[in-house]
Amino acid sequence: MKNLIRTLSLFCVFAFVALANAGDPDAFSIISGELISVEPEVPADTEETATEPTEESTIEPTDLSSATLTISYETSNANGEAETKTLYEGAYDKDFMHVLQTDGQPQFSEAIEAKISLQVSEESDPMTISTVINPGADVHFAYIDHTGPRDEFLLVGSSNGVMNPENKFSVSGDLSFLEIDSMHTTSAFVWATFVNADGERQSKQWGPVLVKEGSFTIEGDIHRPTAASLYLGNRSSFYNGSARIIIEPKSELTVAKLGNQNREIAVVGSGYHTQVIESWQQNDEYIAMVEAWTSEYERAMNPSSDTVDEDSDNADATAESEEDGADSTEDTELASEETEEAEEMTELTASESITPAEGCEEAVAEGEEPAETPQQSTYQPPYWRTLAMKADGFQTDSLQAIALNNKDPMSRLLAMQMNAFSPYENAADAISVWQDLVEQFDEEFVATYISPELERVELVHTRIVNDEALVPGQKVPEFTLASLDGEDVPIYDLVGGKDMVLIDFWASWCGPCIATFPELKKLHAAYTDENFEIVGISLDDNIEDWSGGVEDHELPWVQLGELKDADNGNPVSMSYGVNFIPKTFLVDSQGCIYRKNIHPAELKTFLVDRYGLDESLVEPEEEPEDTPEVSS
Repeated sequence: MKNLIRTLSLFCVFAFVALANAGDPDAFSIISGELISVEPEVPADTEETATEPTEESTIEPTDLSSATLTISYETSNANGEAETKTLYEGAYDKDFMHVLQTDGQPQFSEAIEAKISLQVSEESDPMTISTVINPGADVHFAYIDHTGPRDEFLLVGSSNGVMNPENKFSVSGDLSFLEIDSMHTTSAFVWATFVNADGERQSKQWGPVLVKEGSFTIEGDIHRPTAASLYLGNRSSFYNGSARIIIEPKSELTVAKLGNQNREIAVVGSGYHTQVIESWQQNDEYIAMVEAWTSEYERAMNPSSDTVDEDSDNADATAESEEDGADSTEDTELASEETEEAEEMTELTASESITPAEGCEEAVAEGEEPAETPQQSTYQPPYWRTLAMKADGFQTDSLQAIALNNKDPMSRLLAMQMNAFSPYENAADAISVWQDLVEQFDEEFVATYISPELERVELVHTRIVNDEALVPGQKVPEFTLASLDGEDVPIYDLVGGKDMVLIDFWASWCGPCIATFPELKKLHAAYTDENFEIVGISLDDNIEDWSGGVEDHELPWVQLGELKDADNGNPVSMSYGVNFIPKTFLVDSQGCIYRKNIHPAELKTFLVDRYGLDESLVEPEEEPEDTPEVSS
């Protein structure tokens, strides 16, 4: 009876608001919310037996009795000062509804960028939804109470981020063809990483939005064609899907089925999305590749119960692949040829004599690690993964063809923004295309959107070249950096007074760096008297983070810093080819490199061989437990 009364009350409120809104451009908006509880899945073959519930298996639903919901937006007052206006602040329950009105009048008369914030308890962090609300437009959201951690708080059905209709784009679709069991908890969002109007790289997300009755709509602002991705996810069924898209002003994109499969999606539309994406996504050859790998994936995840044995299973897979034009034997032979070529190149590289820098002949001899017998890896990726990589390769080849040959400069630019050429693997091609695009656009556009990308690729390429040049037998570049005390320290003055020095690039936020500190501290203490030293070079953002990291981890060795807030382009890490941290160089008093990227265990072996075993490094033997006396 209570539920009936509540339903009728809600209906009356909606009816009243609908009548009040009729023909009124400054209509009321309604914000409503619901609670979705995800029940734990019980396997179908589980026997219904009476068992005592355990504390581990019992999952309590989220308690919303103390939850606080806040709806607000930012505006400017009469003096032009920013202020926050609160539209609602109060309790939230599973059937929330609020009419945005004050004294019978709408609370706003133009589109606002609203923030809907839910704090479940005083101890929890607020969960926030950002959305644009137009006068008279309703907003519906949901709190999804999952059986585990990380509940969700998101819009339902549609997500509006449009403040300027002239720049509006939309992505929508009916996802019922995916055949996801728990479609009502599937969400979607659009994500883009791009260079903004200030020439800085930034990321932006539109959504997420919860699918409603199989469909969703995401709307947002974009002021120029931009490469982005649409992501779909469902935590209950462990489904994750994505599709590349191009969003631009006035573009309308729609999700569609891709071929005869239900795992990967297609997105169709117009404009640059058609030119850059659909040119390969709707290609019959590509669709056949997707059908092949998704079919193999489903077969691998759900093996047939009537499979006789592994040999017949593999035979069926081989037959399927031959019919689809994807011969696994051919793949194996190709992989074997590539392995042989790689091994041959490795042998040539190892056999080539390294010309050491003057005075570094000893470094080449002592820096050589013991030769290991090459072992062929026994790991073979699952067959579906091999097929999926073929489809990915088709995408890459298509984007590279657009970047190199398309007559439309914007299409080429978009292909490059979608990483047609990796700066780590195809730097020369990437630089060549970016340099050519400089000539295709006006000076202001180039300075904002192209030069930053070209500079980024050139920096990556320079680091790679420098890294490849710094091998055992060569000398590390000279530099001078400040210590925590502000004293400038030339690296060659420091290493010149030591026998061996480990140069360690690190940062306080780097977990792998921190993991090496305990063993490095042992080695530093054990071999300090042998003139062994460690020089840490911090790549932190600022001196506070740097000094805090040194203090927190009690680092006893020399500390120098090349901090980000110095805004000097990091010339030292650039010259040392630092593309990742921790990065280490073991050098002698002449700056000659003995080892590079040496791990603490390898460093210990090197130091023991050079100086002998220090007692402090000997692990104490465990004493046997006393044998209890047996009374006679």
